Amino acid sequence: MAVLLESGVRVEGDLFVDCSGFRSLLLGDALGEEWEDWSHWLPCDRAMALPCASPPGEIEPLTRATAMAAGWRWRIPLQHRIGNGYVYSSAHLSDDEASDAILAAVEGEALADPRVLRFRAGRRKRSWSHNVVAVGLASGFLEPLESTSIYLVQAAITQLLELFPIRGIEAADRDEFNRLIDYEYDRIRDFLILHYHASTRDDPEFWRYVRHMPIPDSLSDKIELFRRAGRIQRYAHGLFFEPSWIAVLIGQGVIPEGWDQRIAAAPPQELGQALERLRGRIAVEVRALPGHRQTLERQKLL
Repeated sequence: MAVLLESGVRVEGDLFVDCSGFRSLLLGDALGEEWEDWSHWLPCDRAMALPCASPPGEIEPLTRATAMAAGWRWRIPLQHRIGNGYVYSSAHLSDDEASDAILAAVEGEALADPRVLRFRAGRRKRSWSHNVVAVGLASGFLEPLESTSIYLVQAAITQLLELFPIRGIEAADRDEFNRLIDYEYDRIRDFLILHYHASTRDDPEFWRYVRHMPIPDSLSDKIELFRRAGRIQRYAHGLFFEPSWIAVLIGQGVIPEGWDQRIAAAPPQELGQALERLRGRIAVEVRALPGHRQTLERQKLL
């Protein structure tokens, strides 16, 4: 394969890395690699972004995600402003309605006009096809509820380095790369769907849809295993492990009906006392820590 530039220059190569973003110029346009659409599971396809002024005082050291009528809203405190955005489904909310909603939600003075960003959830059937490897948005995209885009770029780079061709591209290396990247995307996809599907909200149309929609078998199996036995499927590859799944499942009201029988080996009273001691140590440590703004000032970041 060779790349023909607008200038007419022809660039030949053994291996090309497609970093062209959503356009996917090489993998999608040139090679026609099929797109696997996941919008029926992850219907949010737009974000209305709006920065606003920061309030005086302490900087909150965390990002907040708040459910909205047709999706969710982010609030990211930065040093000199707050980043805000409304991630929503255009099938359930118009751009004008999203703009009005984010303007009404921010607590500080708006520093710009709301700006709409468009995307779609899914991935290419293969991230490595022929002699083209797609990295990042050229390979696929999952909405920013868990902010996984940078991780997926790093995962693709890591696997490419591990499987980098030495004496020419081997089909086995290409297949293994695609298998591992598919695992990454599929498991993050399931974790994102869980946030919506396990919700008990049933008021706006958007939440009724995601609560009752059919879900992938892989996610159904995970939910059923946890509900039946209080267990989380373990795997070596993937971003979110047991603590993350447990937090969302229990937080959304999915409570196990059974449990791992090994728990009976530990007396409940001793477990309770151990947890209380741990809670006390954490509280002592937290009280002694400086605030976020003070920490940044100490490190001369403000």
